[in-house]
Amino acid sequence: MAEEPDNVVLRLLREIRATQQNHGEMLKTHGEMLSGHGSSLGRLEKRVEDLYKISTHTLGVAVTAHERHEALEARLDQLSQRVDRLEAKQ
Repeated sequence: MAEEPDNVVLRLLREIRATQQNHGEMLKTHGEMLSGHGSSLGRLEKRVEDLYKISTHTLGVAVTAHERHEALEARLDQLSQRVDRLEAKQ
């Protein structure tokens, strides 16, 4: 009878060790999976950054073109008024 509690404790310790080994293997597998996703996330971050740069550049070009168009329209209006005044004098 004295040996029986020791055997129970040893059996429980072995079960705990086996469970810890299983958990360790699962953590290793999950770590490998996360590293694979990490490189994918890096690529996605790079693409998002590139898209941001392209879109801000495109918006900048559009704004600049719009400002130039407005300036040209204003200049055209000034020249039209000037021509009208010159024609009115003749």
